[in-house]
Amino acid sequence: MINLDFGVLIDRPMKDVFTFVSNPNNMSKWNSAVVSLEQVSSGAVGVGSKFKTVGEMMGRRIEGEMQITAHEPDTKCGFQVNAGPMQVNLTLSFKTVGTGTKVSLNAQGNPGGIFKLAEGVMTGQIKSMMEGNLARLKDALEKGA
Repeated sequence: MINLDFGVLIDRPMKDVFTFVSNPNNMSKWNSAVVSLEQVSSGAVGVGSKFKTVGEMMGRRIEGEMQITAHEPDTKCGFQVNAGPMQVNLTLSFKTVGTGTKVSLNAQGNPGGIFKLAEGVMTGQIKSMMEGNLARLKDALEKGA
């Protein structure tokens, strides 16, 4: 099991940051593992909404499904991704710090198949990817996304 925590301070109000991050349609703008998302459940987007995903991990194209697992306005959002032999849970929490927002990201992964054999290597790659994703998120929001 992979369990990693990350954080970034974004110079934007919490409401703006939460609105951007909690919208699945923005995920490909900051998460390098997400190539595309398409909602497959009916109704408004919220907890339980499901999406077909196309992603890329370790140079491999992976199709899967993402579900929204948490949506607490301006506080927390969560996503579970099942793609190939990998299940990943992302939980993002938001807190006002000065005039900006502290985003805390917890990523938990349960690799299977070939990914289980490479769990140590994957942990390093996921850590690097998530740090890059948070840097992209900060850049996108501070430049006016």
